[in-house]
Amino acid sequence: MNWALARLIAGQICVHACMAGMRLAAPLLALREGHSAAAVGVLLALFALTQVFLALPAGRYADRHGLKRPVGYAVAVASAGAALALVFPVFPVLCLAALMTGGASGAAIIALQRHVGRAAHDATQLKQVFSWLAIGPAVSNFIGPFCAGLMIDNAGSAAGSTEGYRAAFALMAVLPLLIDPAGIIHEAA
Repeated sequence: MNWALARLIAGQICVHACMAGMRLAAPLLALREGHSAAAVGVLLALFALTQVFLALPAGRYADRHGLKRPVGYAVAVASAGAALALVFPVFPVLCLAALMTGGASGAAIIALQRHVGRAAHDATQLKQVFSWLAIGPAVSNFIGPFCAGLMIDNAGSAAGSTEGYRAAFALMAVLPLLIDPAGIIHEAA
Protein backbone atom coordinates (compact mmCIF):
# COMPACT_ATOMS: atom_id res chain seq x y z
CA MET A 1 0.00 0.00 0.00
CA ASN A 2 1.42 3.39 -0.94
CA TRP A 3 1.37 6.62 1.06
CA ALA A 4 -1.30 8.32 -1.08
CA LEU A 5 -3.71 5.41 -0.65
CA ALA A 6 -3.05 5.35 3.10
CA ARG A 7 -3.92 9.06 3.34
CA LEU A 8 -7.11 8.52 1.33
CA ILE A 9 -8.15 5.69 3.65
CA ALA A 10 -7.36 7.84 6.69
CA GLY A 11 -9.56 10.59 5.23
CA GLN A 12 -12.37 8.14 4.63
CA ILE A 13 -12.04 6.90 8.21
CA CYS A 14 -12.26 10.43 9.64
CA VAL A 15 -15.43 11.37 7.74
CA HIS A 16 -17.12 8.02 8.29
CA ALA A 17 -16.14 7.94 12.00
CA CYS A 18 -17.91 11.28 12.41
CA MET A 19 -21.11 9.75 11.09
CA ALA A 20 -20.68 6.52 13.08
CA GLY A 21 -20.07 8.43 16.32
CA MET A 22 -23.09 10.62 15.69
CA ARG A 23 -25.11 7.47 14.98
CA LEU A 24 -24.31 6.34 18.53
CA ALA A 25 -24.53 9.62 20.44
CA ALA A 26 -27.63 11.18 18.87
CA PRO A 27 -30.00 8.26 19.56
CA LEU A 28 -28.64 7.88 23.10
CA LEU A 29 -29.35 11.56 23.77
CA ALA A 30 -32.81 11.27 22.21
CA LEU A 31 -33.63 8.29 24.44
CA ARG A 32 -32.30 10.12 27.50
CA GLU A 33 -34.48 13.10 26.63
CA GLY A 34 -37.55 10.84 26.64
CA HIS A 35 -38.22 10.39 22.93
CA SER A 36 -40.04 7.24 21.89
CA ALA A 37 -38.42 4.19 20.35
CA ALA A 38 -40.19 5.02 17.08
CA ALA A 39 -38.72 8.54 17.05
CA VAL A 40 -35.25 7.14 17.70
CA GLY A 41 -35.81 4.63 14.89
CA VAL A 42 -36.61 7.50 12.53
CA LEU A 43 -33.49 9.33 13.71
CA LEU A 44 -31.34 6.28 12.95
CA ALA A 45 -32.96 5.87 9.53
CA LEU A 46 -32.08 9.46 8.65
CA PHE A 47 -28.37 8.59 8.66
CA ALA A 48 -29.00 6.45 5.56
CA LEU A 49 -31.75 8.49 3.91
CA THR A 50 -29.53 11.17 2.40
CA GLN A 51 -27.19 8.50 1.06
CA VAL A 52 -30.10 6.92 -0.83
CA PHE A 53 -31.00 10.15 -2.57
CA LEU A 54 -27.48 11.50 -3.02
CA ALA A 55 -25.76 8.40 -4.41
CA LEU A 56 -26.38 9.06 -8.12
CA PRO A 57 -25.98 12.85 -8.00
CA ALA A 58 -22.83 12.51 -5.88
CA GLY A 59 -21.39 10.05 -8.40
CA ARG A 60 -22.13 12.39 -11.29
CA TYR A 61 -20.65 15.31 -9.36
CA ALA A 62 -17.48 13.32 -8.64
CA ASP A 63 -17.27 12.39 -12.33
CA ARG A 64 -17.37 16.08 -13.27
CA HIS A 65 -15.16 17.47 -10.50
CA GLY A 66 -12.82 14.68 -9.42
CA LEU A 67 -11.85 14.13 -5.81
CA LYS A 68 -11.04 17.54 -4.34
CA ARG A 69 -14.39 19.32 -4.43
CA PRO A 70 -16.64 16.41 -3.34
CA VAL A 71 -14.35 15.46 -0.44
CA GLY A 72 -14.01 19.10 0.59
CA TYR A 73 -17.78 19.52 0.66
CA ALA A 74 -18.20 16.23 2.52
CA VAL A 75 -15.74 17.37 5.20
CA ALA A 76 -17.52 20.71 5.59
CA VAL A 77 -21.02 19.19 5.73
CA ALA A 78 -20.07 16.41 8.16
CA SER A 79 -18.30 18.83 10.47
CA ALA A 80 -21.16 21.35 10.29
CA GLY A 81 -23.75 18.67 11.03
CA ALA A 82 -21.94 17.53 14.17
CA ALA A 83 -21.31 21.15 15.19
CA LEU A 84 -25.04 21.91 14.90
CA ALA A 85 -25.77 19.05 17.30
CA LEU A 86 -23.13 20.46 19.65
CA VAL A 87 -24.69 23.92 19.69
CA PHE A 88 -28.35 22.82 19.62
CA PRO A 89 -28.67 19.33 21.15
CA VAL A 90 -32.43 19.05 20.51
CA PHE A 91 -34.24 16.34 18.57
CA PRO A 92 -35.00 18.27 15.32
CA VAL A 93 -31.36 19.38 15.08
CA LEU A 94 -30.18 15.83 15.79
CA CYS A 95 -32.31 14.74 12.82
CA LEU A 96 -30.70 17.40 10.62
CA ALA A 97 -27.24 16.36 11.85
CA ALA A 98 -28.08 12.75 10.97
CA LEU A 99 -29.01 13.76 7.42
CA MET A 100 -25.89 15.89 7.04
CA THR A 101 -23.33 13.46 8.45
CA GLY A 102 -24.87 10.48 6.69
CA GLY A 103 -24.96 12.24 3.34
CA ALA A 104 -21.43 13.56 3.73
CA SER A 105 -20.10 10.11 4.53
CA GLY A 106 -21.81 8.63 1.47
CA ALA A 107 -20.63 11.37 -0.87
CA ALA A 108 -17.04 11.08 0.37
CA ILE A 109 -16.87 7.34 -0.18
CA ILE A 110 -18.32 7.67 -3.68
CA ALA A 111 -15.66 10.23 -4.62
CA LEU A 112 -12.89 8.14 -3.04
CA GLN A 113 -14.03 4.94 -4.75
CA ARG A 114 -14.16 6.71 -8.10
CA HIS A 115 -10.68 8.11 -7.59
CA VAL A 116 -8.95 4.91 -6.51
CA GLY A 117 -10.75 2.95 -9.21
CA ARG A 118 -9.41 5.26 -11.87
CA ALA A 119 -5.94 5.38 -10.34
CA ALA A 120 -5.48 1.60 -10.51
CA HIS A 121 -3.41 0.47 -13.48
CA ASP A 122 -4.55 -3.15 -13.82
CA ALA A 123 -7.04 -5.67 -12.42
CA THR A 124 -4.70 -6.86 -9.69
CA GLN A 125 -4.04 -3.35 -8.45
CA LEU A 126 -7.77 -2.57 -8.64
CA LYS A 127 -8.55 -5.50 -6.33
CA GLN A 128 -5.77 -4.44 -4.01
CA VAL A 129 -6.83 -0.81 -3.63
CA PHE A 130 -10.49 -1.68 -3.13
CA SER A 131 -9.54 -4.28 -0.53
CA TRP A 132 -7.61 -1.63 1.39
CA LEU A 133 -10.39 0.93 0.91
CA ALA A 134 -12.95 -1.55 2.30
CA ILE A 135 -11.09 -1.56 5.62
CA GLY A 136 -11.94 2.12 6.20
CA PRO A 137 -15.61 1.75 7.20
CA ALA A 138 -14.81 -1.16 9.51
CA VAL A 139 -12.16 0.87 11.32
CA SER A 140 -14.34 3.98 11.49
CA ASN A 141 -17.32 1.97 12.78
CA PHE A 142 -15.10 1.15 15.74
CA ILE A 143 -13.38 4.51 16.23
CA GLY A 144 -16.42 6.79 15.98
CA PRO A 145 -18.75 5.06 18.45
CA PHE A 146 -15.90 4.14 20.81
CA CYS A 147 -14.69 7.74 21.05
CA ALA A 148 -18.24 9.10 21.32
CA GLY A 149 -19.02 6.66 24.12
CA LEU A 150 -15.86 7.60 25.98
CA MET A 151 -16.73 11.28 25.70
CA ILE A 152 -20.31 10.73 26.88
CA ASP A 153 -19.15 8.71 29.90
CA ASN A 154 -16.17 10.82 30.90
CA ALA A 155 -17.16 14.39 30.05
CA GLY A 156 -20.67 14.35 31.48
CA SER A 157 -20.44 14.65 35.23
CA ALA A 158 -23.85 15.82 36.41
CA ALA A 159 -26.95 13.67 36.08
CA GLY A 160 -29.29 15.13 33.49
CA SER A 161 -26.45 17.11 31.91
CA THR A 162 -25.86 17.11 28.16
CA GLU A 163 -22.16 17.96 28.60
CA GLY A 164 -20.98 14.45 27.75
CA TYR A 165 -23.08 14.45 24.60
CA ARG A 166 -21.84 17.90 23.67
CA ALA A 167 -18.27 16.71 24.11
CA ALA A 168 -19.00 13.74 21.84
CA PHE A 169 -20.56 16.03 19.21
CA ALA A 170 -17.54 18.36 19.45
CA LEU A 171 -15.15 15.48 18.84
CA MET A 172 -17.26 14.27 15.91
CA ALA A 173 -17.20 17.80 14.44
CA VAL A 174 -13.40 17.85 14.63
CA LEU A 175 -12.80 14.37 13.16
CA PRO A 176 -13.52 15.28 9.50
CA LEU A 177 -11.24 18.29 9.80
CA LEU A 178 -8.31 16.03 10.67
CA ILE A 179 -8.03 14.64 7.16
CA ASP A 180 -6.21 17.64 5.72
CA PRO A 181 -8.13 17.65 2.43
CA ALA A 182 -5.51 19.70 0.64
CA GLY A 183 -2.77 17.26 1.61
CA ILE A 184 -4.81 14.26 0.55
CA ILE A 185 -5.74 15.84 -2.75
CA HIS A 186 -2.15 16.86 -3.41
CA GLU A 187 -0.92 13.33 -2.69
CA ALA A 188 -3.69 11.76 -4.77
CA ALA A 189 -3.30 13.98 -7.81
